[in-house]
Amino acid sequence: MLHLVPIPITQECLTATSSHWMPFLPSIARRSKQTVSELIRQAVRGEVRMTLVWEDTTDKAQALVGVRMHMRGPDLIAEIVWATGRDHKAWIDLLPELEAMLKQAGAVECRPICRPGWSKALKARGYRLTHLQMEKVL
Repeated sequence: MLHLVPIPITQECLTATSSHWMPFLPSIARRSKQTVSELIRQAVRGEVRMTLVWEDTTDKAQALVGVRMHMRGPDLIAEIVWATGRDHKAWIDLLPELEAMLKQAGAVECRPICRPGWSKALKARGYRLTHLQMEKVL
């Protein structure tokens, strides 16, 4: 059975759980064009809050989700900036659980920053397209 395991933003918790979340960082680094060191820095400083998708039968992390929280006027906005792991179709159904955790933390809106392939799965779960982000290497 899959469930979410949020990692508290303390040095002790990050160190104690690093063997579970560190293996996912090279994949995130490749896609985000950031270094693994930079991703670790973001986690240690609390800029990105990490949550593991945990598989009880194997007693291992199957995926890692990272959320950046920021204020938009008086509202706390949660942006899913990292989502990587094995068999995303198995854990995308945990999105309501993640949304509930974010709401409990005070967020009023969840904004996944995702690759185009995720849009169909997100639309089926009540998300709508509000912005389009494009990039160009200069």
